[in-house]
Amino acid sequence: MKVYTKRLATCLLTGTIILTTGVTPAMADTAERDAVSQASGLSLALADVELQAEDSAETAAQTLVGAEAEMLSGEESGGEYANIGVVEADSYVNVRDAASTDGEIVGKMENHSVAFVESEEDGWYKITSGSISGYVLAEYLTVGDAELIDSVKTRVATVTADALKVREEASTDAAVLLTVAADTQLTVVDEDTAEWVHVETSDTEGYVAAEYVTVEDTYLYAKTPEEVSGGTAVASYALQFVGNPYVWGGTSLTNGADCSGFILSVYAHYGVSLPHSSAALRSVGTEVDYSEAKPGDIICYSGHVALYIGGGQIVHAANEKTGITVSSATYNTILTVRRIFE
Repeated sequence: MKVYTKRLATCLLTGTIILTTGVTPAMADTAERDAVSQASGLSLALADVELQAEDSAETAAQTLVGAEAEMLSGEESGGEYANIGVVEADSYVNVRDAASTDGEIVGKMENHSVAFVESEEDGWYKITSGSISGYVLAEYLTVGDAELIDSVKTRVATVTADALKVREEASTDAAVLLTVAADTQLTVVDEDTAEWVHVETSDTEGYVAAEYVTVEDTYLYAKTPEEVSGGTAVASYALQFVGNPYVWGGTSLTNGADCSGFILSVYAHYGVSLPHSSAALRSVGTEVDYSEAKPGDIICYSGHVALYIGGGQIVHAANEKTGITVSSATYNTILTVRRIFE
């Protein structure tokens, strides 16, 4: 496992501000790599800026997604987090295109999201977070609090092999709990050894070989209004499980689900309780015509259900051969389309 020098990575376009210490996605030895052939997921883009200790009292220029912004460091300006703000609110905070409540909403930040603060004017902060730039009310953003910033991070391990086995113990002799696809992000529990990372999934805890993951600290970021609208968020969440197995009667998004179990578990993530029955799902929510289908709508067929993701496509737990996959929505006759989130 190759260990990189610690870096300060500010990655606001892809929605993270990252302090990263990782390992390289090494070429795998067939006998030891704990990997099987399948791939899915989304990649994290990183913009790294090396933090040199001797420069801690000077001004450091940090790269921000296609544009440069000055980030102060050193004791005089409050340290390396001086220009980083954290949202503290009960619900989403609006990001507007002007420093006024009359400004158009261009993004939303949930509690504990982070942003780079560029300036302050009349009770508003001008910020950049993810791909969103605009203004937020200063009362909802705590700036330069290193302890708070550290507390809102999530340490994750991103799979760099085609697929990776999660084992019960930190050993290649231990039982395999499940297999996760490339680019899957697993929450890190601890890193007690150099060879293994203790992780948790939505269903269980286990261990993965450290040489086949990159470990980094990630943070929440601003989203577009469309991204936080129910259906779009549901569809985006569901897509991360493509490549996982189909299991008759199952409801696990990682270990295996059948068609209705997949829909049930995806919506359960958003606090919506649905029946584990393809027939019963034909009556939930509100019926809409297929020509008006939006991401997140449930597409019902004879003996099968799927989740519409837009562009004439669905994501669904298809069968034992293909598992959770993306298909054409019109591969079979549609009986009804049901909308949960208006």
